[in-house]
Amino acid sequence: MNPSLTKKVIFDFFDGKATAIQRKYVEAWLADEANQETYYQYLDEWESQRPQYPVDAEKALASFQSVLDNSERVDTPVKTLKTIRPGWAFNWRGWSIAASILLVALLGGFLFRSKLLYKSYETAYGQTATYRLSDGTSVILNANSTLRVPRFGFGNNTREVFLEGEGEFNVTHTINHQRFVVRTADNFQVEVLGTEFVVYARERGKRVFLNKGKVKLELPQGQQLYMKPGNVVTVANSGKYQLTQAAPARPYTAWKDHWFYFDNTTLTEVAAQIRERFGVNVVVVDAALAQRRIAGNFKAEKVDDLLQILSELLDLNIVKTHQRIELRTPNYLN
Repeated sequence: MNPSLTKKVIFDFFDGKATAIQRKYVEAWLADEANQETYYQYLDEWESQRPQYPVDAEKALASFQSVLDNSERVDTPVKTLKTIRPGWAFNWRGWSIAASILLVALLGGFLFRSKLLYKSYETAYGQTATYRLSDGTSVILNANSTLRVPRFGFGNNTREVFLEGEGEFNVTHTINHQRFVVRTADNFQVEVLGTEFVVYARERGKRVFLNKGKVKLELPQGQQLYMKPGNVVTVANSGKYQLTQAAPARPYTAWKDHWFYFDNTTLTEVAAQIRERFGVNVVVVDAALAQRRIAGNFKAEKVDDLLQILSELLDLNIVKTHQRIELRTPNYLN
């Protein structure tokens, strides 16, 4: 197929101007997997030439708040109040109360604003859950994760969600080719040009694994990076990133079934994963023990299940206190 003709036909297809014959022509062309990468490149170029109209959620919220203010306003007669000259203690106490009220009001306003603008999907420690968004996209959230979806504008011109934690996305393609964007903290953005991918966004850094399709990453430094199936991109908090060209899916998707995948993994890393998924502070008190490594797949729906496995495999002592769990070698001395 002539590349220039392909581009014109596909752009007409995106614009909704393609004829029935042209649509069948594009579908037959897409049946060849070798052409799918070119298709996604054209889709990205087509979107960049046609900026989407963003929903002004801030303006909508301000308008809504104005309606509330006007409906609650009641005309009352003006009264002249007697001037009081309070002492220093009264002033200090009064300002403290006023500051407290202001802080509560600000926090309350923020929470109200967040709940009004976004619908939140959350998982607790040790829990995974599957959600289906209004556009048909399926999202599986790992433990201790939150996905926020805008209540206004989602699915109209663009689809944009916000992730804290980890989740697998199986994105539904729409007939009008809407973008699907996953945003995380620190200006990290995943734009979907494909379907199945896993995003990890926690305090220790960011990571994206692409299973099917194609995605475009917007890195904090303004760089853009395109990923192909099997690619893994890991981004440190410093902004430095690493691309792995071909990786198996199991290490990045095992959590969906409550499995832990360890591949020559240090006990320090194991402890970090336990904290993220179960909310338990695990400390390896022996420096030599912290560098011991473990390999294998282990299913654990509760933290005690995994601790029992570690204890047996590595011959560890598990010491529980009120604030943390310590991993020790049997002959460790305080």
